[in-house]
Amino acid sequence: MAKFRRKFLKPTRFNPKGHMYVGVVWPVEGSTGKKYDVELTDEGFECNCHGFGFHGYCKHSKAVLKKVEQTTFDSFVRVL
Repeated sequence: MAKFRRKFLKPTRFNPKGHMYVGVVWPVEGSTGKKYDVELTDEGFECNCHGFGFHGYCKHSKAVLKKVEQTTFDSFVRVL
C-alpha cells in the first residue's frame, strides 16, 4: 500500500471530471529555470515538482489553474 495519497489541486469554477482538457499536460518553467509538468486529471491538477507533492498545490499548478479557469469561464460567458 502506498504511504502517501496522491494530491490534487481542485478547480473552483468547473468540474474537472470529463473536462475537455483532461489529459493535457502544460510545461511550466519554474523560478530557477527547472521545467515542470502540470496535468489536468479527472480529480484536478497535478504537478511533478516537490512542493506539490508536499502541499498539494504549487505556484506552477495555481498559474495553470488560473489560466484554464479564465479561459473556460470566458468562453462560457461569450456563448451566453
